[in-house]
Amino acid sequence: MKWSLTAIIFLSIMLAAGCGGEAAEGTDGTSGQFEEITDPETLGNTIADIYVEMYSNLNDLLNQGLSAEELWPELTAMKEDYISQFVELGAIREGMTESQKQVINLTLSSRFYNFDSEVFNSVNDAIIHYREQDNSLANEISQMNILTQYSEYELLRDQEPEEAVRLGI
Repeated sequence: MKWSLTAIIFLSIMLAAGCGGEAAEGTDGTSGQFEEITDPETLGNTIADIYVEMYSNLNDLLNQGLSAEELWPELTAMKEDYISQFVELGAIREGMTESQKQVINLTLSSRFYNFDSEVFNSVNDAIIHYREQDNSLANEISQMNILTQYSEYELLRDQEPEEAVRLGI
């Protein structure tokens, strides 16, 4: 069961990492934190670094022994923080050529291939644990694994159109 759940989540990550798109006209989601990134490999590594950091922080949060009620606000705040970072990186990605976007995708794929399986499995165990308490919360935790889609505007528009509208993408 763990391996099939792991495979599903890994495939979701790969799907999110494999698609590219165009930004909406006039959309500039940068706050300046990442504006100096111009190299596609650097951008891919930055997206991957933030994803790895997010998953590690998620794992730490999930293993604090919080009740479902206590976890909801913490998870929601964490999710919004990382969404904003991925959206900002997506604005940079949108200014790149298709060949540069392919470099980003390859960089992400190679980084996700080497993702720490212990952290990944620990989060999966926590999802199973919280599913018994609150199925919606478990689903929300599961959604964290595909947050890189926020750095790929076309993918976000296709898969989560209401989110794209909410974020002005």
